[in-house]
Amino acid sequence: MLEMGIIVALGLLVMLAKMPWRWKLHIISNPVIVDISIFSVLTMLHWGTFSGVMVATVGALFCSITLSIAKKLIGCVINGKYVPGMYDVSNKL
Repeated sequence: MLEMGIIVALGLLVMLAKMPWRWKLHIISNPVIVDISIFSVLTMLHWGTFSGVMVATVGALFCSITLSIAKKLIGCVINGKYVPGMYDVSNKL
C-alpha cells in the first residue's frame, strides 16, 4: 500500500513538472481543493476492496505531503502575490 501511495505522489510530481509555472503555483496555493479532489478520484478508482481504499487514502496522504513540501520549497500565491519559498521562481513567471 505504501508503494502505491508513493507511486501516486510521483504521478503528481510528473504532472506538476509538465505544467507552466503559473498553474503549478495555483495548485500548490490551493492544497485543500487538490487534496479533496485527489482523494475523491482515487477512492472512486479503487472502491470495492479494503486494500483499494487504503491505497487511495495513502496516495492522498502522500500527495498532501508532496504539496506541503512543494509549498515550502517553491512558495505560493497569497492574495495575488507570489510569496517565495526556499527557491525563488519569480523570474520564471
